[in-house]
Amino acid sequence: MINIIKSVLFDCGYEDVVQTEIEFEKLEYKIDIFKNEYIGSQVFIVLQTLESQLVSLSSIKDFIIEIANFFRESDIYLPDMDKNTSLVYCVKNDINSEKLDVLKVKIEDDPFYFKKYVFSYSEAEADELKKLCKQRRQTPHELIQTYILDANNFSRFKKNASNEKVYRLVSELLIKIPVIPIKFKTQGQIKSVPDFLQEIQKCNDNEVGKLDRIIQTLFDSERNLEQPELIDEILEDWGFACMEDENE
Repeated sequence: MINIIKSVLFDCGYEDVVQTEIEFEKLEYKIDIFKNEYIGSQVFIVLQTLESQLVSLSSIKDFIIEIANFFRESDIYLPDMDKNTSLVYCVKNDINSEKLDVLKVKIEDDPFYFKKYVFSYSEAEADELKKLCKQRRQTPHELIQTYILDANNFSRFKKNASNEKVYRLVSELLIKIPVIPIKFKTQGQIKSVPDFLQEIQKCNDNEVGKLDRIIQTLFDSERNLEQPELIDEILEDWGFACMEDENE
């Protein structure tokens, strides 16, 4: 799964500047640190772990402090990174524990050190995504673009999420790595979320949990929104000013 995340972040303008391991409670955890090529203070720290390891930790707070101390002692650290660094827990499901959902909320709601996201996946989901990329001859970044906006995929997912595992995985990637662009064509031009993210030089803190509202906006046919109105509403859901306000 880490290779999929790497591919996505590379396509979003990030480079993998650190690959290492840290030890906590006698276990080793792989860490990759990605830095934006254009805005050096924007950083993603991706931590790989098994679900069984994460739920058995004696102190999540101490674990985060350990990661923060390691990051601040690294050669790439700059003070400007403090407010622009996101920690992504890449969690491979191996026990399907009910504790994981509770732990996700606890981790992501913690306001200290980093913006934090918990991305969980099964090996079967990751394999299916890789298979689909190969069949369609698309990179993961390209697949996310097309798959998330496909009305048929969305409809199957809403009817029974277990029958559309790739959609769940793609949705999770979109939420937990909130620099992935969703491109909409309007008046011959491409408008994308990262254009706005780069202008403000940081991710919006309230992106998690907004995907359902965005998807509903995209596929609510009864409202019959025109393209420019659709773009404005989606950007508003993400927390950005509408296009007209931005141009004033």
